[in-house]
Amino acid sequence: MFGPGVRLHVESFPPLIRSTAPGLAAPAWAAEHRSPLEALLREHGAVVLRGFGVTSAEDFESLAASLVEKLYGDYGDLPHEKDADQVYRSTPYPAEQSILFHHESSHMPQWPSRQFFCCLQPAEGGGATPIVDGRKVWAALPDELRDRFERLGIRYVRNFIPGIDVSWQQMFGTEDRAEVEARCAAQDVACDWRPDGSLRTVQQGPAVIRHPETGEQVFFNQLFLHHTACLEPSVREVMRSVFGDDETAYPRSAFFGDGSPIGDDVVKRLGELYDSLAMRFAWERGDVVIIDNMLVSHGRDPFEGTRKIIVAMGDMVTRDAVTAPAAP
Repeated sequence: MFGPGVRLHVESFPPLIRSTAPGLAAPAWAAEHRSPLEALLREHGAVVLRGFGVTSAEDFESLAASLVEKLYGDYGDLPHEKDADQVYRSTPYPAEQSILFHHESSHMPQWPSRQFFCCLQPAEGGGATPIVDGRKVWAALPDELRDRFERLGIRYVRNFIPGIDVSWQQMFGTEDRAEVEARCAAQDVACDWRPDGSLRTVQQGPAVIRHPETGEQVFFNQLFLHHTACLEPSVREVMRSVFGDDETAYPRSAFFGDGSPIGDDVVKRLGELYDSLAMRFAWERGDVVIIDNMLVSHGRDPFEGTRKIIVAMGDMVTRDAVTAPAAP
C-alpha cells in the first residue's frame, strides 16, 4: 500500500507507518500516498510516521505542505518557529502540568482540519501527546447532556490581561484597536475594551459538529481549556481572590451558549470520560503525527527534561460548514 521499505502497523494506536527505506524523500512519498493516508485518518483520526528522516523545521514544513492544500501561517495563540514561516512551537506551558484535551481552535470561527506534530527532541520522561476520538465521546454522553450541548453550544469568554496568557497584540498580530474591532465584527465575536486597557472577547462556538467527510457527529470544543473547574484549585482560588465570583472576569471561562453555567460536576464527568478513552504513544526523535483535528482532540502529559515538539496546521474549515443542526 505504501511502497517498498514502508510498513503499516495497525495493531498500535494511532496506526504507525514506519519507513526503513534509506534516502526516501518524505514530502514526495506523502504526496504520492495522500489518498491511503486520508483513509486511515477518516477511520482512526490520527497516524504516526516514523523513520522518515524529518530532522528540522524545514523538513517538517515540506512534509506537512504535501498533505494539505494550504498551510496556515496566521495563528496567534502559538509562537512561530524561527526556521519555518508556517511552523509553530508547541504551547509554552509548564512542564510539570498537563495540557488538557482540546480540538485546535474549535472555539474560533475557523479551525484547521489537519494538524501536524513533529518531535525534534523527545522528553527524558513523560511528555506523551494523548488523543481522544470525539465520536466516542459523543456516543458515550447521556441524552440530556447531548441535547443541551447540541442545542446551546458553548459561550467562550476571554480576557486578554497583561502578563497572563498571550496578549491581544500577539493574538491579533496588531497594535491597532480599530483593526481588532473590525476583525472581531467580521467573525461575530463581541469585543469590549475594559477600563484598564485590556480586551474582553465573547464568542459562541459549537459543542458538537458533523464531520464534513464522514457525516458523523463529534464532540468538538475547547471546554477544558476555558472552564474554570479545570484550573488547579490553588490557581482558581487566586483568581477568585483577584476577580471575585464573576467568572466572566477571569482570563478564560466557558458557559452554555445561552450564558447558563456548565456545572463543575459536568466538567468532572467529561474529564473522567476523556481519561478513560485516551490513547498514548511514546515519542521518538523525528516522529511526525498527522491528526484530523475534527475527529480527535489532543493534549500533553507532564514531562521531565527538554522536549521540543513543533506544530503545523492547514486546510482551514469555517464553523458554518460543519456545525450540526440543532436538535428539534
